[in-house]
Amino acid sequence: MKRTAEIVGCGLAGLVTGLALAQKGWRVRIHERESSLRTNGEGIFVWESGLRVLNALGVLVPARDDGIRIVRHKRRNHRGEKISSSSFGENFRLCALLREDLLTALEDAFLETGGTILFNSRAVVADLDGSVHFADGRSLRADLVVAADGRDSSIRDSLRLLKWRLSTNQVGYGALVPQAIATASEGTYREYWNGPHRLLYAPCAAGFAWVQLIAPASDTPGGAVSLDHEFWHSLFPTLTSILDRIPVGTRADRFEIIRLEAWSEGKVAVVGNAANAQPPFLSHGAGCTMMSAFSLARAVDRADSVVDGLAAWELRERAFNEWTQWVAYWYGQLAFLPAGPRIITLKAIDASSWVRRRTLLAAACRDVTAIVRPSPADEIAAGVYPMIH
Repeated sequence: MKRTAEIVGCGLAGLVTGLALAQKGWRVRIHERESSLRTNGEGIFVWESGLRVLNALGVLVPARDDGIRIVRHKRRNHRGEKISSSSFGENFRLCALLREDLLTALEDAFLETGGTILFNSRAVVADLDGSVHFADGRSLRADLVVAADGRDSSIRDSLRLLKWRLSTNQVGYGALVPQAIATASEGTYREYWNGPHRLLYAPCAAGFAWVQLIAPASDTPGGAVSLDHEFWHSLFPTLTSILDRIPVGTRADRFEIIRLEAWSEGKVAVVGNAANAQPPFLSHGAGCTMMSAFSLARAVDRADSVVDGLAAWELRERAFNEWTQWVAYWYGQLAFLPAGPRIITLKAIDASSWVRRRTLLAAACRDVTAIVRPSPADEIAAGVYPMIH
């Protein structure tokens, strides 16, 4: 008899988990509270680690069909003067994709594999025995329930698994805009600084670019709920052509780290931003989500029981993910340093390949698709990745 899974959330975490399980012969349903995929007109960055997962799932080609390969990262101040720069080698591919293309490729593959997606299906509570209860009064039971319903996960909170949430004290305004700088052919990711404020610009598909403005949360109007164009024009007067493309009314997203007491309880697992949200400063969020979701499916499929599989999954993945969270957090905190020490730090990071591999590129190096069985190294992962508590 086929084993069954009910997955709550049809975002990146839910679709990767669902597709990986369906390809292993599970009967999988994904429940989405909205009426369609939440593509949101966004760009998304996927490092080598995430590209390997997409390749293993057979969706790499359609997912990155219109994507742009990012090959270099340039940092400049608000006057356009160079701060530092770095290049990514063949072993550290970084692709900027449309979120819509990525989710659509995963959705198509999931449906073709026999999976089911139920839209307008809002799950609110799960029980340890694998039961999930819905806002309309329905209840379903499965061998595995996966909470992939985002940072404010109701399933996670119904099991009281949240340990704490840590704000980075920063907000971001993101928008997909027509390209304003002809960098698509050279694949350059640009980062402009003015004090603690940043403007990030990267081509992500033919004719489009992803722009993100980052400011301290306490900064008014820089940290206001809605984007203040006049304020940002005063910060980056040479980048008017970019700023004018950002829609009026673009709203702020507050960045935070989420930490759980445990990633699973009974037959219920929590994955993606619901388990280990991280700030987007290193663009590792998508890759970490896909690696964790892919590993979850493999662990429960290979284990004698779902509970044993979930325990092995958490042992293997949690320390690494929490290490990556902290690296992203502390990189973001460089914004609060005076300009001089911040520039020295950024240049020092770019100058050392060892430091970059150990910190900024740590998540890009990992290959969960090559892990065949638990390694003794998994048991000492907390020592390999410090600062995780």
